[in-house]
Amino acid sequence: MTVASAVIAACVMPPSSAKQSVGAALGSIFGIALLRVRDVGQASFSSLCDKSGKALLHYDVGFPISFNGHTSPKSFDLDVDEKPPVVLSHWDWDHLHAAFLHPHLMECIWIVPDQKLGPGAAHLARILAAKGNLLVHSVSSPTILAWGEIAQAAGPLASANDAGLTISLAVSSGHTVLLTGDADYAFLSHTAQAPVDFLVATHHGARFASGGTAIPSPGSAAGALLLSYGKRNVYRHPHADALRNHRNAGWINQLSTAHTSTGPRGDRTVP
Repeated sequence: MTVASAVIAACVMPPSSAKQSVGAALGSIFGIALLRVRDVGQASFSSLCDKSGKALLHYDVGFPISFNGHTSPKSFDLDVDEKPPVVLSHWDWDHLHAAFLHPHLMECIWIVPDQKLGPGAAHLARILAAKGNLLVHSVSSPTILAWGEIAQAAGPLASANDAGLTISLAVSSGHTVLLTGDADYAFLSHTAQAPVDFLVATHHGARFASGGTAIPSPGSAAGALLLSYGKRNVYRHPHADALRNHRNAGWINQLSTAHTSTGPRGDRTVP
């Protein structure tokens, strides 16, 4: 076997190893009251929590890539005794890196998309598979739950961003939440696409190909667009065009985890 073929073989997605279905892994979750978009700098890490703030599910567990390391928080509050399921949007480093910094996250069940893997992502996938914690989500069928839905975005499978896992849900107050990872809104594939009260902006507020045409509508004036990014990141996220397109779509209230003129950096918890 050549070196190239050995690397390719090592980066193949392992099969599911958890002894349960995605529905069973997530079906026992109840009492989701809060969305906490965690301040991890230029990365993505959100948690669905009960009314006391206990994490019931993580959506992405990212930390900045090395060249954006300067955006990392000085401290990071993560309870090592909390090991809820993790839904991974896609296999980019800034959406999974925290698992290597906080190894107890590897003890969680992970629901992941079936995508091509780089060496670092493949290493994590093999660790999770060996622990019996890997669940590869179906490409074609959404997972319907009492509190919401997990679906794979309908973009080209070669695009990790646009073919990632997204979550649509309602918290206990009745407010609706949409978590999109880095997917262009035009590729969302949820069975019901109604107005949303709290939208986590795709791709850290970067521009996206569909522009303003596919942005979900806000469900109420009390809702908000949440943006997870680190100040002075090398990608220059968020982009002014994306922010303007969201405002034009009705997302006037925009909350950032980064420091802005309206306040310091930090976690953003809604509703």
